[in-house]
Amino acid sequence: MRVLFIGGTGNISSECTEAAIKRGFDVSVITRGRHEIPEGATSIIGDVTDRAMLAPLVGPGNFDVVVDFLCYDPATASASMAACKGKIGQYVFLSSASVYQKPPQSHVVSESTPLGNPFWEYARKKIACEDTFLEALRNDGFPVTIVRPSHTYGHTWIPTAFVSGDFTVAARMLAGRPFVVPGDGQAMWTITHARDFAVGLVGLLGRPEALGEAFNITGDEALTWDEIHHIVASALGVEPHIVHVPSDFIAAVDPSMGERLLGDKAYTSLFDCSKVRRIVPEFRATIPFAQGVSESVAWRRADPSRMIVDGSMDRRIDRILADWERLLAQQALFR
Repeated sequence: MRVLFIGGTGNISSECTEAAIKRGFDVSVITRGRHEIPEGATSIIGDVTDRAMLAPLVGPGNFDVVVDFLCYDPATASASMAACKGKIGQYVFLSSASVYQKPPQSHVVSESTPLGNPFWEYARKKIACEDTFLEALRNDGFPVTIVRPSHTYGHTWIPTAFVSGDFTVAARMLAGRPFVVPGDGQAMWTITHARDFAVGLVGLLGRPEALGEAFNITGDEALTWDEIHHIVASALGVEPHIVHVPSDFIAAVDPSMGERLLGDKAYTSLFDCSKVRRIVPEFRATIPFAQGVSESVAWRRADPSRMIVDGSMDRRIDRILADWERLLAQQALFR
């Protein structure tokens, strides 16, 4: 089977590329050439934001499946469909579990859970993309499959509540500096390793019964935010200095961070993945968070250039902590 990945060198997609190659698929990856692609894949250098380039690539018979890791708005979705219509057997759109209803009516989320997110524009755009693809399915039979991951990380990420793709929170832990955990730290959260996710996604490729369907693909290890940060700190060999700050307060003093919390991470989220397991019975969570994050920490620490601190994010955390401390001090005056 011939598979085209739009993006195949990222946090999630690199593991999916490798898994597809191991399955014996003929894999091509559209990339800007900034990162090495997995061995065995064919590199196509191009700007993935220019979806006009898809039309000549996805000629009749060139690819059976297109997997899109980098579609974030309905205009891009429409352009991709125009380029691929009538030329492929399946188009897999990577959506997000953040599309599900917030605040949630139930903490157990299945594909039948209503969609809707008034807090986070990113999630609303993903919903709009899904609507665009599903309208094309209804009207023209466009062969879309929707996949909804939740906080999926590979060996380069260290998941935390605020940021996962760099070393900012880890560096604060190593220095003994405080950092923010939203709420009381007891909301249950689902984090998935990309190697596990890849089994589920690749198992859906080329499957006729996956057409027109949406699938949760997540792990099944339920951890509180406090537990998650304690596990990260343990992998670093330190004790964490956690400061609990309500998500509503964070949203008031840092709206862009607040929308990510209120639109996603502030609520307990446990996912029902029985639907994907019916089609891909080999999919299961095999990598506990303690193991996965230890691998990520080891990878970062193996090269000082990987221990990157985002100065802007570091200052934002400091500002939130300072504002919270001021509020607590003011409240203490009136007791």
